[in-house]
Amino acid sequence: MIDNVILLLTGTLHERDTSELLEKCHPLGKFQSLATLAITTSAADAYKLVLVDTPLAAYMSMNFNRQEDFTELNIEVIRNTLYKAYLEDFYAFCMGIGGATADVMGGVLRFEADRRAINITINSLDTELLKDERASLYCNFGDLAGEGTAKLGKADSIDAVRASCEGFKQYSAMFQEASST
Repeated sequence: MIDNVILLLTGTLHERDTSELLEKCHPLGKFQSLATLAITTSAADAYKLVLVDTPLAAYMSMNFNRQEDFTELNIEVIRNTLYKAYLEDFYAFCMGIGGATADVMGGVLRFEADRRAINITINSLDTELLKDERASLYCNFGDLAGEGTAKLGKADSIDAVRASCEGFKQYSAMFQEASST
């Protein structure tokens, strides 16, 4: 559902045909008023007119009170804010179940939180996104949570991202493989 919402918002920003965008939406994330997002121009409008009646409403935060018009950057902030809230909620749910669910899904979700933190950092280098805004998009769990995400939040180059991940074997190996190719 998150990706469908972002697809519509981004497509609308680039003046793409709404019916064409709706065809590209994943069927599991479609909902009746999805096409209405095409007439919204700000996060506050999108929330008030459409998203308030969807399961995504639970993941809305103060970022959706902004009246500023959509831009590529604030649509990406919306995407990452929604994913952060969803992943944190899903992680807490899995940990609450315990047992094999917590073991298996916990590992998968920790990896996803770390992967997103690394990607957010790399993709935000040399953009207008402030470092504290970037850090606010990181999940509060994962192997990198705490020390790793604090370093990622301050990173201003790929080398700084690599250095942020050095103390985490599974991720430092990834950067070693990437630099040797």
